[in-house]
This record gives sequence, structure tokens and C-alpha cells, in this order.
Amino acid sequence: MYGRLLEAGIEILEYNRTMLHHKTMVVDGRWFTIGTTNFDNRSFSHNDENNTCGYDEEIARQLHGMFERDMAGCDRLTLEQWKKRGLWRKTQELVAAFLEEQI
Repeated sequence: MYGRLLEAGIEILEYNRTMLHHKTMVVDGRWFTIGTTNFDNRSFSHNDENNTCGYDEEIARQLHGMFERDMAGCDRLTLEQWKKRGLWRKTQELVAAFLEEQI
């Protein structure tokens, strides 16, 4: 999906320092959610995932600050870089796309 996202002007930052499993979101500097739910159909319909949500400007501000600090450890992926990925990477993507449909 990276190609379509990058072509649409979406900025993709890959966090490569370690693995982060948690998911956080802040909306309008007030509402937030923290948890393990992935934003995909499998997580919504099959996985036992949990999130908690709240409405607190201070917590939302802290979460936003953490996100901005994490961005410093990211690599920005450009459309040109994505187009130059090798055959092995393209093969992995093709297999993953096929398997995603089977799950």
C-alpha cells in the first residue's frame, strides 16, 4: 500500500530503533486512545485487542509530545526510494498481499 499512499502525498515515517506494539492516537488535542488494536479488518473482526480512550487535554498533550520525540528516530520513506526497492522486497510484498487475503 505504500506506493498508493506516497503517490497521494501521504508522509511515511518508519520507526527503526526498536519494535513498538502499542497504538496511540490523539484527536483535536483532547481525545485519545491507547491500546493494541491494529487498524485493519482482521483486528476488528478476529483478534482480541484492547484499547482505552479518554478525554483529557493534559494526557493528550503528553501523548502528542511522545509522538513528536519518536519521529526523531524515524526514517522518512520517499516515493523515489520505494520505487527503487529490490526484487526480493517486491516478492515479499506480493506474498504478504496474497496471504493477507487468505487470513
